[in-house]
Amino acid sequence: MAAEESSSGPDAETLAQCAADRLALTPEDVGFDVGVSFRGLHGAADKSGKPTVYLGNVTSEVASDLSAFLADAVRLGAALPSR
Repeated sequence: MAAEESSSGPDAETLAQCAADRLALTPEDVGFDVGVSFRGLHGAADKSGKPTVYLGNVTSEVASDLSAFLADAVRLGAALPSR
């Protein structure tokens, strides 16, 4: 089992960090200072080795701004891709 964890760890870490990096781009594009507003945003492997993105804590102001942005996106027809 240790061999499985070590072989999947770096891949999971890389996948998670790439996802976190992608997640940071859109808020930056619309005006958030991601390094300040989302200080806890990072990717890592969780305890089971699954790639995970941690969003961290945000202020109520950041949460309100993000909510307003997402609501506007929905009004303009944005939706999650089918999986």
